Amino acid sequence: MKLEAAFRKRCEAIAVDWRYRLRLRVHDPMTAELLLHELGGEAVTPDRLLTASPEAVEHLLRSEDWSAGIVRVVPLLIVYHPTHSPARHQSDLMHEIGHVLLDHPMVGFDPSTGLPKRDPRYEDEATYLGSCLQIPRLGLQWCVKKGLGTVSIAQHFGASVQMVRFRSNMTGVRLPNHIDE
Repeated sequence: MKLEAAFRKRCEAIAVDWRYRLRLRVHDPMTAELLLHELGGEAVTPDRLLTASPEAVEHLLRSEDWSAGIVRVVPLLIVYHPTHSPARHQSDLMHEIGHVLLDHPMVGFDPSTGLPKRDPRYEDEATYLGSCLQIPRLGLQWCVKKGLGTVSIAQHFGASVQMVRFRSNMTGVRLPNHIDE
């Protein structure tokens, strides 16, 4: 993922700004559902998609080839895979919210696969912003300063251990070497 320093800095500012808007401190957890509510949107499982055919719903529920996707932007509606872990669920939704906050265009679906077309640049940008929304750099620094280990940081932010490590790698914030609880 090669994103310019100015873009990464902008994403960190967006994450802090949303916490400020929601009256949260930079180190407070911010769920995707809270952010979606503020954006006037919602996230649903495929069985709650009123416009989807029964066959499409069944396919989405059985398939492991997807995690989440934007159904419409106004009002915002995101469909998510119901079998993923809560930490993955948060990450997936934050990624999709990242697309919206960055004003990425909807790219449509590939008729041969039925899956959304993906622009690698947009995907990298949404991944980065989504990770900042979930764990801002300043929040990660606060946790490390408080002596929290990787597992505790993940639990604090409702994230996976992999996401905490990703944020550490992306921000340069060193995680403690001690074994977490």
